[in-house]
Amino acid sequence: MEVTLLSSFLDLPDGEWLFKCLTDSFVSKNKDVESFLKTKAVQSSKLSTSATYLVRSNESIDLLGYFTLALKMLSIKSCDLSSAQNKVIRRFGSLDAEMESYRIPAVLLAQFGKNFAASSASISGKYLMDSALQCIKTIFSLSSGKTVFLECEPYEKLICFYERCGFSLLGNISFSKDKKELVQMFRFM
Repeated sequence: MEVTLLSSFLDLPDGEWLFKCLTDSFVSKNKDVESFLKTKAVQSSKLSTSATYLVRSNESIDLLGYFTLALKMLSIKSCDLSSAQNKVIRRFGSLDAEMESYRIPAVLLAQFGKNFAASSASISGKYLMDSALQCIKTIFSLSSGKTVFLECEPYEKLICFYERCGFSLLGNISFSKDKKELVQMFRFM
């Protein structure tokens, strides 16, 4: 399998057209994840607001999955952290004593989805997550940092998957643009 940065894909002659052909057959169980890939990923890449990575099969043009990363500030309440986590986070963030929380720069795993189309080869969520975490490790090795976070709908199966991948729930709840409740999860690399 091959992980390709969308921006380098777009540099190819007819790159946008090729990308559209590649994503036409992409189907996700989460329509927001599917919609982002098909309608917003190219623009976000061009504006450098996020970086989308395409996970493709070496044998075919099949898009197996994708993930999108962005740099954001994360707010973590100090009471949500163990003493060991507090010690780590103090190196990267600043404590807002009034709010009793740390603000730290972090990588947001903004989109994450595999292709559920019947015509697509199967890829495990674990493999897709390992690919995303490897890219994040590279980002940290080229700059600095240690924290990655994500926001997801509060479904037990989804939360359990992310916990198996090393993420921990935060007490933070946010809402998507269409008013869906989201929970935040984080991990140190």
